[in-house]
Amino acid sequence: MTRILATLGVIVIVGICSTRSYPNQACAQGASPRHVFVVNTGEGTVSLVDLDKMKEVHRYKVGPRPYGIAVSQDGKTVAVGVEDEECVKFYSLPDFKLKGKTPIGKMFNDHIVLTNDGKDIVVANFFSDDIVGIDIKTMKESFRIKDLSAPHVVRYGPLGKYVYVTCKKATGVAVVDLAARKLIKFYPLTVNPRSLTFTPDESKIFCGSHWVNGFFEADLKTGKVSRMIELTPPKDNAQPQEVTYHGVQAVHGNIVLAANEGRSFLDAFDMGNGKLLHRLADVSRPCCIEPILVAKGDTARVMLSNLGDNSLQFVDVSREGQMKSVGKAAVGKAPKRVAFLPN
Repeated sequence: MTRILATLGVIVIVGICSTRSYPNQACAQGASPRHVFVVNTGEGTVSLVDLDKMKEVHRYKVGPRPYGIAVSQDGKTVAVGVEDEECVKFYSLPDFKLKGKTPIGKMFNDHIVLTNDGKDIVVANFFSDDIVGIDIKTMKESFRIKDLSAPHVVRYGPLGKYVYVTCKKATGVAVVDLAARKLIKFYPLTVNPRSLTFTPDESKIFCGSHWVNGFFEADLKTGKVSRMIELTPPKDNAQPQEVTYHGVQAVHGNIVLAANEGRSFLDAFDMGNGKLLHRLADVSRPCCIEPILVAKGDTARVMLSNLGDNSLQFVDVSREGQMKSVGKAAVGKAPKRVAFLPN
């Protein structure tokens, strides 16, 4: 455990002046999205999936190793990070024609998010240690926040005021004022976060890491790891693995879903006591979890990116944490990040 906690990692919080909230623009506005893009990292394509039919309707070539993706608020532009070409490419919609591209430099699993005001995309660039803002209309760099130590995940919190960015070298949590373009506050952390989700008030975060049979809770008020939610692996698959829990996602305000990519199952945990509520084995090496619908009744729906069978999988989650697979869409090789289209 000592070796695990010595692993380096940081989470950066970037202030955004906006009222639009997490997790994505379509859900935040109360509208159920009807289509989603997913990058197929293993084959250099992007799939368009009909969410009602749970079916791929088109596949577009974009270049080698696409990863981050975001769609403009008006639904007329999609930005894709094409990492082996070291750039972000912009395509017009619905025809998916190349409009232009912005050079980034060397990239490694750089997440991309649209700012809440819709003016820019933000690229968490691992190798430059910077957060790079790009104007979505001009396709030119509009700002840069430097010295953030190998940023990776970039994500809005549920309050919609901050963007959280996980980083991989320094240890801690930093607060950045995006309008002032400067670092405001820093908190140390001691784990390497692979993913990120939140309590409803953003006082705590949850993240997966390598080599552990569980995931971590960190208290942002103290800037310390407050708990490891650990679970004994199945007896028939208990050997040590580098890749265990990867994606995490909070639902219903009190449940954390955790995707065990290495052992191929999806777990639902009680956010308060850390107890396992349900395990769904009918998945195929899930890496990423994305909420589709804000829970308005007894069911929340999430979407998994399955690396094992190259699919997007749709799972309903009850308020008791019971999960049910409701369908799959076959897509391209190694699906990862997604972006919803506004209706």
